[in-house]
Amino acid sequence: MQDIERKKLLDRKSEYLSIGITEGGIAKSVIHIPWESTAQAYNMRLPNVYIAPEDLADEAIMHMIMAHKVIGCYVWVPLDDYTFLSNFTELEDLSIMHGDNIRSLDFLQSLSECQMLFLHNAKVDDLNVLIDLNHKQQNIFGGLRCVGLVNCEVRDLTIFEREKHFFAEFLVWEHKPNKKRWEAISAGRKTIVDLSQ
Repeated sequence: MQDIERKKLLDRKSEYLSIGITEGGIAKSVIHIPWESTAQAYNMRLPNVYIAPEDLADEAIMHMIMAHKVIGCYVWVPLDDYTFLSNFTELEDLSIMHGDNIRSLDFLQSLSECQMLFLHNAKVDDLNVLIDLNHKQQNIFGGLRCVGLVNCEVRDLTIFEREKHFFAEFLVWEHKPNKKRWEAISAGRKTIVDLSQ
């Protein structure tokens, strides 16, 4: 962990924390905002403190992080394992770039407060956990509101035909997308973008 980031973490007065995970734990100067609505963009929990992937295995660092309510997590590096996220039960905003190793979204099961999910390069059987999360939500705002999927492979979307949930935004970026397979998803803003154009 960079000394400057350790100091920010130790000096943090708020009980809430958002972390960014980058190569070397170096802070990002610019963060991409995927959401189309300004209101949704304001709900993002941008990182206050940055750590490196190896810091996830450091008990002292994780103890300092877990002393706060982690409400945001932005991962900009590929990781072998995402199960650590299940410890962040207060997480509201989760963004994962380079999620090439993600084959299951089971780590989301305990994230009942999650409202925004952005995934890049994941390859999963289904998105059933998104509906499961909405059943668990106690949030007055209605659970998972925003989903963004970039270059993700999802084999089965039939859960959205059986169980209806209204998303504020559901955004998909794919190479040559089959827009028909996403029709069952209800959203205020549903955008399917062809990355091959």
